[in-house]
Amino acid sequence: MKKLIYILLFLTLIIVLLPAEGTKEVEGTKEVERTLVIEDTTGNIARMERIPERITFAGKSANMVADVLYMFPEAASRMVGVGTTNQGNGDFIKFLDPAYDTKTYLERNAGPEQIAVTRPELVVMKNFLKKSLGDSISQLDIPVLYLNLETPVAYEKDFKMLGKVFGNPERAAELIQYYKNEKEFVTERTKALTEKPDILFIYHTTRDGITAFNIPPESWIQTRMVEMAGGNPVWTDIHPGGGWSKVNLEQIAAWNPDQIYVVAYKQDINKVLNLMKESSEWKELEAVKNGKLTAFPVDFYSWDQPDSRWILGLNWLAKQIHPDLFADLDIPKLARNFFTELYFLTDEQYETEILSRLGW
Repeated sequence: MKKLIYILLFLTLIIVLLPAEGTKEVEGTKEVERTLVIEDTTGNIARMERIPERITFAGKSANMVADVLYMFPEAASRMVGVGTTNQGNGDFIKFLDPAYDTKTYLERNAGPEQIAVTRPELVVMKNFLKKSLGDSISQLDIPVLYLNLETPVAYEKDFKMLGKVFGNPERAAELIQYYKNEKEFVTERTKALTEKPDILFIYHTTRDGITAFNIPPESWIQTRMVEMAGGNPVWTDIHPGGGWSKVNLEQIAAWNPDQIYVVAYKQDINKVLNLMKESSEWKELEAVKNGKLTAFPVDFYSWDQPDSRWILGLNWLAKQIHPDLFADLDIPKLARNFFTELYFLTDEQYETEILSRLGW
């Protein structure tokens, strides 16, 4: 009987000392999470035994995902599978990650099996890929998290989530504060404007020799940027939702906006702009007559997208629309600080890889 009592006491002691799932145990002086539970903005939950050491990003819009992942200093050592990030001007991530060539490169259309080969502890992708790709990966018992990255508010939430992924909430807080400060620098000045010029933002495409001009929906970052920068986006009444929508020159002429801003993600934007300026039809528009047909800046990627560079695009656009109001805004200085502080580039790296592409 006495031996049985000792055995029961010993088992009770073991049960008491073992940490419950989801609690913390002390390893030296460092607290380690036995179970890491992270929820993204879609409501999807990823459960991991620890902070992931093997992360893969994949799918369409992988460059936007990669550009926020690599704002965290831990990213380069933890990425094992990398998605397609080249939009025509080179791989920004290849430049950031010294071990890029040793990692598994995934094509834009890579499926669950190809992604699983990288043996990830976590897969990260854009939220619109949940049904088409993410759910299939989850069925392989691989945790998946989705990034939104479509609005300033979404960026803040996504940074907080990534702070948990990398175990670096301090860096997440720094990034959130940076974006908040730069956004409010613009919006605090433009919110009281009573007169706002009519602005048109268009995406130029050429497919099978056919040129088209496209406008973004009302909810996209390009529209929000125009509004925050103190402009009136003329296209929202005819395109409240959905994806890119084609617009003809007759409609553009009817709007006859004060200023026009152009992007062409997979074409040489300077060539596109020159062709537009030489066109007899475009020359009739007030914006062209007044020298207000302008291309968005491009380094590896254009500054208008829901990529990390949207904060640069917002400030640049505000100065373009209201040069007097933002006379003190030094865009070249802002860009240099962005890449050196957020991506840890040296001044020499910035000048060689970024400034050379901007052509300033």
